[in-house]
Amino acid sequence: MLLAIALASAVAAVEPGCAALKAQAAPAIAEANADWFRAMKAGDAEALAAAYAEDGVFVGPDGAPVRGRAAVRDLYAARTAKGGPELLSGRIESLGRTCGGQGLVYEWGRGSLTLRTADGRVAQRGGPYLTVWKRLDGRWRIVRNMAF
Repeated sequence: MLLAIALASAVAAVEPGCAALKAQAAPAIAEANADWFRAMKAGDAEALAAAYAEDGVFVGPDGAPVRGRAAVRDLYAARTAKGGPELLSGRIESLGRTCGGQGLVYEWGRGSLTLRTADGRVAQRGGPYLTVWKRLDGRWRIVRNMAF
């Protein structure tokens, strides 16, 4: 019983701090999510990488990690240079957030893209994502991102 009371007290003590941290991060996360499709459609690798920490890590659907903001930028630049399907629409649906230690905010949700392939077909791509945010140098940055 004492353990349950101690655990409940610890959770109650942490939650107000977490609520404040999530509230502080919310505008930056919303802005980055809104900017994502515009940057994808424009092929703007610099804008796509701007939200990442200098040492941030992106993990795409193939599971291969891309380490560092510059490498994330280069990945998106290479994808754009190849040409590829025309992006018609896209969406990030943030489904939840919680806090981790060391000032981290974990965000999860679903992302989707509608595109027109080279042969004219319209296709859908999408799936879940998990993004870890941290305030660095006064700005919320992506430190880890596992994307669809």
